[in-house]
Amino acid sequence: MSGTFEKFLGNTEGKHDLLNGPVASTLLSFSLPFMLSTLLQTLYSTTDTIVVGQYLGQNGLSAVSNGSQLMQMLYMICVGFSTAGQILIAQASGSGDDGKIQRVVDALLVMEVALSIVFGLLCVVGSGWMLNALATPEEAWEQARYYIVICGIGMIFTGLYNMFSALLRGVGDSVHPFLFVLIASLANVILDVVFIVAFGWNVAGAALATVIGQFISVVFSIQYINRHRESFPFRLRLRKMLWDTETAVKIVKLGIPAAIQSAAIQFSFLFVSHMVNSLGVSVSAAFGVLQKLRNIPAILTQGLSLGASPMIGQNLGARRVERVNQVVKSSLLFATVINIAFGILFFAFPVLSFRLFTQDEAVLAYASVCILSLLIELPARFVMPGCNALVSAQGFVKFSMIVAFVDAFVGRILFCWLFGVFLGWGAAGFFYGYSVGTYMTAIPVFVYYITGLWKKRTNLL
Repeated sequence: MSGTFEKFLGNTEGKHDLLNGPVASTLLSFSLPFMLSTLLQTLYSTTDTIVVGQYLGQNGLSAVSNGSQLMQMLYMICVGFSTAGQILIAQASGSGDDGKIQRVVDALLVMEVALSIVFGLLCVVGSGWMLNALATPEEAWEQARYYIVICGIGMIFTGLYNMFSALLRGVGDSVHPFLFVLIASLANVILDVVFIVAFGWNVAGAALATVIGQFISVVFSIQYINRHRESFPFRLRLRKMLWDTETAVKIVKLGIPAAIQSAAIQFSFLFVSHMVNSLGVSVSAAFGVLQKLRNIPAILTQGLSLGASPMIGQNLGARRVERVNQVVKSSLLFATVINIAFGILFFAFPVLSFRLFTQDEAVLAYASVCILSLLIELPARFVMPGCNALVSAQGFVKFSMIVAFVDAFVGRILFCWLFGVFLGWGAAGFFYGYSVGTYMTAIPVFVYYITGLWKKRTNLL
């Protein structure tokens, strides 16, 4: 077994020098595995949606949509703390402080395990309450509950995988997180077909396939880090972790606002879903498909942002301000190209895009309006990856949290209510309102960048 791991994973050639060399090509080569990784992570839920939509119909589609929305809110809180650890590790790596990196790893491991256990218990005992709060259609309620409970039990694997990926990103390794999620994605695709189509386990099979895939990725991550421990400035000291209070406080100070930020955005999505669900299972299913399509370009640019953030962080740690500016500019260019390409594709084939997920004519009827709402937000998506990476890498979490609250409550919820309820546009109003709300994040972070205010905040955390 160990020989198989060694042969497959190879050495640490995935590590990049983020402080030297041409910026654009370094960013692209470093970010490409993140783009593929995040795309493959989306494949988890997208495969669930495709298989469920084709074999279980709109009820199953609505169940996965509602269940995954609730799980995503809890996942993002865990990701907030992983992001905090990555910020600290990247800046410490840039300044050459290996001792700080180890202290961050120790504290972060304890926090992620604790959060995963707490949220897992919440999913098991509170799934019914959460689905009722979301106004989940009755036809999809029971299957959605199975999805949440099973994913909740396996949440610790998701939390650990995200943490390990953040650690590797922070020290400049982008290849191995991609390999681990590739393994998980392949397992998920195969198990989706086996559990749903062959065994007939319905939505519960989709959830179980996702959990098993994440478990496999965690096993490979731990095995790789331990076998190449001499190549990394940290150890996974599971038995004798040293708890450093000062480092833990820094993670909490960064992690809580980051978690609140992520939770606020996801909460707004759940609130909008409540309004959408009130219009029936067909609209609920259409909104779920819209999110999957929106995630395709968004996931690629999120990978770009994941690559830009540690690159910016390391250069901040090394006091290379102009190189930071070049990273952001390159991110803006790449994100623009990606979003325009997918915008053209979706605009040209709106119904065909929806048919990837469902053949239900009641759901397909909303394809054109959904695609139009997606195109409305594309300009905002041009600037968000690079500018958000800058704010994140600086650890400017208070600003991020304020922007997130404006986005969630002034943007998404207000605009959806305005267009969908007040103006009486119904489903189309909810779709348009959610897209317009994206600018409540894009505008502030872009202004922060172009005004040069970020240059006054180059100090280490």
